[in-house]
Amino acid sequence: MGLTFLTGYILGQHGAQSARLASEASRNVASSTNELLEVHDRVDRLILVVDAMWSLLEESGYTDDQLRERIEEIDASDGTVDGKRRLPSTECRSCESRVPAGQTKCQFCGEPVATDPAHPISGI
Repeated sequence: MGLTFLTGYILGQHGAQSARLASEASRNVASSTNELLEVHDRVDRLILVVDAMWSLLEESGYTDDQLRERIEEIDASDGTVDGKRRLPSTECRSCESRVPAGQTKCQFCGEPVATDPAHPISGI
């Protein structure tokens, strides 16, 4: 049940984004198709990572119920229970403005945002 639940959860979260990208395809076929394929590739990589992590956790004795509880806890950690995890903004090292999550550089001064390349799922 664990992997099936996780796979469905991940795919469900990205369904709306895929639908939006598909609707844009009629306006700009090549660009939207590439974006859509990129999203699907990222989802496939995420499923692989989640599968690997869950198999390690199951081997260590964790249960599906514990997984569900943790998902609910993480979902609520940003203040909204909506099936999404919203990452917090970071502070620019140069101008100290707030940089939205997902940005690679500060929108005001252009300073690159610090990332952790050693993190096992960076770049997914």
